[in-house]
Amino acid sequence: MKMPKKDIIQINEIAREFKMNSDQRKEFGYFLEEEKRLGYGGTKNDRGDFIYQELREKAREFLGLN
Repeated sequence: MKMPKKDIIQINEIAREFKMNSDQRKEFGYFLEEEKRLGYGGTKNDRGDFIYQELREKAREFLGLN
């Protein structure tokens, strides 16, 4: 499943905000795809893409900051 460029840009912005290294950024992308697959996707569209605030929440979850 290929993400549109705008979504990737937002994910990269979130990764920078949360100071993820390149390995964490890659794993975060896999984490997001797995969340969508498991039914924990976002509200942006019917594909389960995430709005910006949801991405921030998922980053906190991914990094164990909740």
